[in-house]
Amino acid sequence: MIRSGWLVCMGAVGLALAGCHQQGATSGTSNTSTAASGPAKPAATADENTWGNYLSEQGKLHGKDVGMRPYIYVIPAGDSVAANARRQNETDSVVHSIGPILMPGGMLILGGPDPAQTTAFITGVSKQLKADVLKGIVVMVVSSASEQAADTAALKASGATVRFVAM
Repeated sequence: MIRSGWLVCMGAVGLALAGCHQQGATSGTSNTSTAASGPAKPAATADENTWGNYLSEQGKLHGKDVGMRPYIYVIPAGDSVAANARRQNETDSVVHSIGPILMPGGMLILGGPDPAQTTAFITGVSKQLKADVLKGIVVMVVSSASEQAADTAALKASGATVRFVAM
């Protein structure tokens, strides 16, 4: 009698462990597919906070090996006075503030609703940076795949490690 009770108890423990193992495997699979799909690209007309959150999510997904909090720059679209002024302020920030103080292992995330404008921004900033000033720093560009070659070429002299994420 004691022997059969012990066998029933061990069988119940075995079933419980098998059920837990199967649930964990299913959970891991769903996380992988979610991570692989990535965040949804916002509409071109979305506000700056929405774009900032999108870039932040891309940084979390593709910058897990970077230990420092990233500096995120949402590059505004359009040719309005406000958009031009904002891009100039962001250029000054990267060239005079962030570039000189960012340590190796840090990250910049650049992107916005207009991929061509993002490339123009990167090209303009790169012309003002000293050679190898971003050495050891990851610059993640979130843009259209058609802009990858131009963005990578523009950042080459800076010494940055370029990560390109197609949106």
